[in-house]
Amino acid sequence: MTSTKTRSKIGSRLRVWSSRIVLFFIALVTLNAILIGASPKDVKPIRDGHSHNDYWRNRPMLDALDHGFCSVEADVFLRDGQFWAGHVPAEIMLRRNLETIYFQTLKEQIALNGGTVYPGVETFYLWIEFKEEPEEAWAALVPLLEKYKDMLASVTDGVKKPGPVQVIITGNRPLKAFEDSKGKTFYATLDGRFSDLDNPNRPAWMVGAINENWGSVSSWKGSGEFPADQRAKLAALIDKAHSQGRILRFWGAPQNAAFWTELRRLKVDLLNTDHLTTFRNFDQKYKPE
Repeated sequence: MTSTKTRSKIGSRLRVWSSRIVLFFIALVTLNAILIGASPKDVKPIRDGHSHNDYWRNRPMLDALDHGFCSVEADVFLRDGQFWAGHVPAEIMLRRNLETIYFQTLKEQIALNGGTVYPGVETFYLWIEFKEEPEEAWAALVPLLEKYKDMLASVTDGVKKPGPVQVIITGNRPLKAFEDSKGKTFYATLDGRFSDLDNPNRPAWMVGAINENWGSVSSWKGSGEFPADQRAKLAALIDKAHSQGRILRFWGAPQNAAFWTELRRLKVDLLNTDHLTTFRNFDQKYKPE
């Protein structure tokens, strides 16, 4: 008869091997996604398509490219000098590496297309959301940005230099690092809120994008008529952001054709979606006024 102690040892070993098997298959799926390759050149770019929480796709980055999206977002955690994409710390075990999945893939795509992510599209937006301490994360990200500087837009002493990829830091922003800017080159910009439009300490080179919570500016969700007062106020804010050279997107926003249509009419630069195919179908059917 097997003793209780022996059964306990066997159970412990089985749990260890089960964990190893799970991690092996996770790594295999991730590697398979990376090796499938970049999207073909004949994909129609969707300039305002923004892949929200892109790391949750079956093939992070690659699915967005296959659908023609020109903007993606990755939340990241810093561990042992590496950035891992995920919404919560538990997702770190999925080993979705920021450099491998995003930077390397974009570099390969740019090489394939002769200098841009898509032919004829000057700028692709890579949003990186710091989930934890921003200054530490920024210090670790700087060497990675410098490694890929040949493909990144940059700014030195307030003077911008274009590049095929614009990195935008969101979430917990490293404001202190950007405030100490004299003589430094930054291969990224920060996002901000509408309140930053009137803040002289948040110039457009530093805060290059307005990324606002939709619920803070309007109650409209794409059903029924857009309240005229809310629309007029929003239009004025969008015009103000654009006049200062800043792009614009909203988070926590509805995801339906009526809503996307109205925001396109208002010239919002990037439209959030968690559903790439649904948004591409909308884009294909969309008819400008």
